[in-house]
Amino acid sequence: MEILKLAISGWFARALAVFIRLEIPDILGDGAMTAAELARRTDTDPQVLYRLLQMLTVPGVVVHTGDEFRLGEGHEMLRADHPYTLRHFVILSAELYDDAFAGLMHTVKTGRSGFKEVFGESLYEYLETHPDDADLFDRGMVDLAGPIAACLVAVHDFSGVTSIVDVGGGSGGLLPGLLTANPVMQGTVVDRPSVCARGPATLARVTDKTVIDRITFAPSDFFTEVPAGADRYVLKNVLHDWTYDNCVRILRTVATALAGSPPGARLLVVEPLVETDLDGWRAVFQAVACDEGTLGLGEEELRRALTEAGLTVESVTPLPTGHKLLETSLRPA
Repeated sequence: MEILKLAISGWFARALAVFIRLEIPDILGDGAMTAAELARRTDTDPQVLYRLLQMLTVPGVVVHTGDEFRLGEGHEMLRADHPYTLRHFVILSAELYDDAFAGLMHTVKTGRSGFKEVFGESLYEYLETHPDDADLFDRGMVDLAGPIAACLVAVHDFSGVTSIVDVGGGSGGLLPGLLTANPVMQGTVVDRPSVCARGPATLARVTDKTVIDRITFAPSDFFTEVPAGADRYVLKNVLHDWTYDNCVRILRTVATALAGSPPGARLLVVEPLVETDLDGWRAVFQAVACDEGTLGLGEEELRRALTEAGLTVESVTPLPTGHKLLETSLRPA
């Protein structure tokens, strides 16, 4: 039975994505409804929807009591109104990322990108020409950023910091949490031009205008240039997408920006490192979907890359999200 559960686990991921796309977690809220009521609300076939809901009782996504279904305990983050919703990232993982895993055999045999094998281009090239998936990707990254922002506010001293640059920050999902907690701080997001163009609209869905007004977008190639002069730079969930050599290139670009920043400026690197067998799934995903030759980073490897780029690790702090925060400074010449 355990083998069968593992074999059909992809079906459950797809079922979960449909469940979210139909907005059933939001319709249920804290209550319960019959499948017939939910079918009317979602314009779906009541008999098939009933079976879908039954299917999702297996992993506990929903609970079936009498004639009614309710959202299972611990699954509140599937709702759009949850402050740390994961709904977009779950759909992204169950759909686009799962499609890319059709290229897993290619990756295992060759070490090359499974995503490119399936789609004919890299993930970021694909997103440039598929706006619906790009929007989902942006919103999925915003989902992941909120809890990390809360962790950073709790463990890092931002007193006296008036400017922060989120390098490779996508639609800027990290900055609202940081800026809300630090009212004098101004934020800048550095990313590809197309991402920066979508950024304000994406952020408008998740934060208020007073915070958005303190965020600017700076289209740039982080392999060549990052705006100088900020008190803090952040690389969150960026480096593990790239090979070791490309990580060093990115870090050297940020080091150059730090050289033109005020005394005491810091780079905060936030990464989910590959350190145990339990982290292997993340490394396999990176091999399939990220920069060709990427297999995740351990702390020792990341420290070596930082040193090569001219940076010094001041402290390392584990975060409740499973990431590590490495606070770094520019090494004196």
